[in-house]
Amino acid sequence: MSPRRYLLVALLLAAGAAALPAATPVIGAQLFQETKARIDDLFQNRDNPPKPPGPLDNPFRTTEAALPPEVAVNTDTGNGPGPVAGPRETPDEATLRQAYSNLSFGGFLIVGDHPMVVINKSTYKEGSLLTVHLHGEPVYLRVLSLTKDSITLGLGDARLTLHF
Repeated sequence: MSPRRYLLVALLLAAGAAALPAATPVIGAQLFQETKARIDDLFQNRDNPPKPPGPLDNPFRTTEAALPPEVAVNTDTGNGPGPVAGPRETPDEATLRQAYSNLSFGGFLIVGDHPMVVINKSTYKEGSLLTVHLHGEPVYLRVLSLTKDSITLGLGDARLTLHF
């Protein structure tokens, strides 16, 4: 190789080496800022947690299910007299509504001449007892009537009719 070529290669290497240290701090500082911004974004909910969801925010709560007893809904708007009180729900009715929210209906069958319903992966016919666990305690519901488009469940004097 000629001396001119060595000189040209040396100059190119020197120019590349001179330009590289100047570019590295800019890339490093930018990368540091982007990483810090990403970390701050990820830890935002840890440092400032959002308020916990209340029982009314539960997407799995059905409208028929009773609210837990510790939840009080204020219906007084301050305009005129308070809400008109309807008939009070008995403890059996409240328990029946809570038990209903724990039921999973799987289908309707007719075996011979007897209609049957599948609830919580078990079959029940008219007059059968259905066991549901509420707050760790078993609650026994009776299937009072069963047709191809409705079922009536009972607990004590309380009745609940569901239409398919």
